[in-house]
Amino acid sequence: MINGCVKIVGKNLKQNIDLNLVGLNKLQKIISLSELNPTYCLDHESIEAVANKIITEGHRRLAVLAKNKKVVGIITSMDILGAFLHRQNFNEPISTIMNREVIFCDANESVGNVIQKFKFSRKGGFPIIDKGKLVGMISERDIVRRLATINFDVKVEEIMTKKPFYITSNISILDALKTMVNTHYRRLPVVENKKLIGIVTCADILSFLRNNQFDFSSLLKSIIPTFNKEVHCIEKDKDVSEAIRTMIKYDVGGLPVVNENNTLDGIITERDILEKIV
Repeated sequence: MINGCVKIVGKNLKQNIDLNLVGLNKLQKIISLSELNPTYCLDHESIEAVANKIITEGHRRLAVLAKNKKVVGIITSMDILGAFLHRQNFNEPISTIMNREVIFCDANESVGNVIQKFKFSRKGGFPIIDKGKLVGMISERDIVRRLATINFDVKVEEIMTKKPFYITSNISILDALKTMVNTHYRRLPVVENKKLIGIVTCADILSFLRNNQFDFSSLLKSIIPTFNKEVHCIEKDKDVSEAIRTMIKYDVGGLPVVNENNTLDGIITERDILEKIV
């Protein structure tokens, strides 16, 4: 560390983020950072009921439990959007579309191990179990937001995803949904004449579908102005710590990166930041 800043080595930006600066220790138990008593669903609940629960509770994913309270799967908002796109009957149980190959974290597992698990799996969150029972959930957001007080001394452009995937303003919501499901990107910037004019997330589309009684024909509307909302951005010469604080302020998991002309230069997400913890 130099003057309390994160040390940067060479052009590959091999960052060494000292978690002790924010009161974290790689050896501490992950349960200390997790969401305790998390929202979950049961494997016999309908897809529609689980979609409503995800929207109401504001979660990206839920653990799926059997009647004996054992974790048997995990479901994400993207899974539900994919099922809707493929005309799945939303009265069917969530077990028909849940992911049964669940990556777990043990309640006594270390923070350091879980950070590596995030990197290798490229998943956004894991159930935490104790003796097979759900005791918590941990997400990328839970860890990254603990880094808001660190002075990175690194510009956003140095770790952002350059040339991000985006959609244009003249496509339909259906085409945006297809793009999202096929690419697995949870957020898509909307560009018109090379300028950023909006952003659409999987949470936005899921809420839109619920508000339209999951009517497939509602997807034929234009993406703009349906999702014409304020976009929270950051400039590429800002410090990464400012990006984290902006994400916290607006409760978002990623920010489009723009230049002085509001041209899209990149995107920075919680995953981009987590990847730099060594």
